[in-house]
Amino acid sequence: MELQAIKVFQEIEEGDIEFLSDLEKAADRFEWIPDDRLTKISDLPEQDIEYRLSRLNKFNLVTGGMAKYEGYRILPAGYDTLALWNLAQRDILEAFGRALGIGKEADIYDAITPTDERVAVKFNRLGLSFKSLKETRSYSPKHGWIDASKDAARREFQALKKLHPKVEVPEPIAYDRHVLVTSLIEGEELSEVADIDLPEPVLDEILRNVKEAYKTEIIHGDLSEHNILTKPNGEVLIIDWPQWKPADHSEAEELLRRDVKNILKYFRRKFQIDRDLEEVLEEIKENSD
Repeated sequence: MELQAIKVFQEIEEGDIEFLSDLEKAADRFEWIPDDRLTKISDLPEQDIEYRLSRLNKFNLVTGGMAKYEGYRILPAGYDTLALWNLAQRDILEAFGRALGIGKEADIYDAITPTDERVAVKFNRLGLSFKSLKETRSYSPKHGWIDASKDAARREFQALKKLHPKVEVPEPIAYDRHVLVTSLIEGEELSEVADIDLPEPVLDEILRNVKEAYKTEIIHGDLSEHNILTKPNGEVLIIDWPQWKPADHSEAEELLRRDVKNILKYFRRKFQIDRDLEEVLEEIKENSD
């Protein structure tokens, strides 16, 4: 599935972006941006506003209100377009590729930088369903999803900056709004791996990374076989860090225990490797103060 923002990106004009940015600022104050405020918001004459709205409507980046709602709202694709435009202007992204993964809370695509490096581009979609992306008027009022998604991108970038390269995580490159750019994410999701020739060293490597992250005073907070990628050579990559918590957080102990318990439970069920939870936790915390 190709993102709408990627489909129309080559047709977008700088004037479209400027007007869309004006709407974005107004969206902080209005659920639906009123028609009669558009000239004040954009400082454009009505003829130019009509032209920009017709283009943004054609590209499915904004939508107009119906019935009791008179005005306009930025669609998810509009926010995607603003983020991609800024990342391109900052010489972070040059071209966009295929989908690497479509999930409930994020979509990940590959892209090319101006130096021909392949990278991963993660579009956070917290609280936004696939139906919302397909139907222009179906996503919920207010803009909670974009605020939560912006926060997720910022938090994950912050965590990855602290963790990389000591912990096997994607290298953080940049973020803009709800979009995060990292080094290419490659590997097979641990939950999808049919078998591992030597599973014990893989478990050891995962726990080593958990310990290294803890030494950096970061706890993943949602670790499971679904956000650990493995490679044929036994290397692992731990992804999805927006929900991380600092080691001094009031729930740190509980979250670390849950993370480790999830991994040990998976390896016990899948590979019949039995480790004592308390001993593993003690090992992780050892020399981490």
